[in-house]
Amino acid sequence: MIGKITDKGVGSFRNRIEYIFGLRKHEHALTTIRTICRNCFSSDPLRNGHDKDKIDVEGMIAEFDAVEKLRDNAIDSDRVVKPVWHAILSLPPGEELTDVQWQETVEMYLHDLGFGDDNKWVAVLHGDTDHQHVHVVANRICMNEEFSMVKDSNERSRSCDSTSRIEDHFGLSKAPAPIETWGTTITRGQMEASQREGTTPLKHRMVAKIAGAVEATQSQNGDMFLLVQLLRRQRVFVHFTKNQEGQPTGIAYEYNGAVISGRKLKRSRLTFQKLTTQEGIEYDPQTFPALEAEAARRDEEREERIRIFYLVLRARNRRPIRLSIKARQQQELEATIKLIIAAILALFGIRANWELEDKKEGEPYYQLRSNWTSLPQVEQEQDVDNMFNNQALDNTYG
Repeated sequence: MIGKITDKGVGSFRNRIEYIFGLRKHEHALTTIRTICRNCFSSDPLRNGHDKDKIDVEGMIAEFDAVEKLRDNAIDSDRVVKPVWHAILSLPPGEELTDVQWQETVEMYLHDLGFGDDNKWVAVLHGDTDHQHVHVVANRICMNEEFSMVKDSNERSRSCDSTSRIEDHFGLSKAPAPIETWGTTITRGQMEASQREGTTPLKHRMVAKIAGAVEATQSQNGDMFLLVQLLRRQRVFVHFTKNQEGQPTGIAYEYNGAVISGRKLKRSRLTFQKLTTQEGIEYDPQTFPALEAEAARRDEEREERIRIFYLVLRARNRRPIRLSIKARQQQELEATIKLIIAAILALFGIRANWELEDKKEGEPYYQLRSNWTSLPQVEQEQDVDNMFNNQALDNTYG
């Protein structure tokens, strides 16, 4: 089971309640939506049927919205609160729970997240997809004397613990914990946009690049400097937020002009705190000024690459000999070519003088000079970077 908590909202519950009961743009058939359980006095909006003109959510919206009005009248405070809370509990394809089991699931989950009898909530099942899922909308304002708020600290961690407990209780398959995967959720709008454009969603591309850099840093027991450098090679740039002491409190990632915080990309692994504690990326607070300067660099680092050169030796009335040579630098290539040709000519007792000329711009070739009239000409034919993943191409063949 996967529990996803959406962004909290301010003001009215209208949008969320209309959505879960199918009155807003929705991908599910209305006939498969049904109320599982609720902790409010208003009637079930679906009591008169599933036709849109018969679904009455006005009473439920008014009841949920009234709580904040009562709080405002009872408490003299300018503090803006976010009472609108929305979570989705999803089962994998092929698994189902009965309505009674779903009711128990919702009550266990809300209890684990800190909601109680003082909070108003409603749970609605959507059942026409290949996986059952329930939407839970709740009011974080408690109906007590203080009108206290349900705390949201570490709620995603508590959500994972709760869904794991529910899986054990009902014998459901175990979903991997977020700290074990690099998966990230995207909105329906983002997915539809990526399908129209035929591309991978930006968040998924970013997470894939960052995940590769994190794992490469871990494999080398590297620090934050190495991580920043590896990310830059992927054209992913790092931004830090700082406290008054000048130390980092957060991290954001920039790719293709978009900047997304680690908290929004994957808060269980990609925040600054998670990188330095959970992921084991070393960080020394005394080095932060230098780290910040490193992160500000935008020049692309060039990795040392093995270049593969094809060479053909031709002589009059002789079959050409084709060679491939691996080299990291031009000097290494030149030395290798001279060694090969000198070895071949030595078989005929010939000593040669080397001259490097330009046949065309960008196409250098080596011309051998000696007293033999049928010397072979050696041309640099092709330069292929990392061809076939630098597999064994250095065998001589004719």
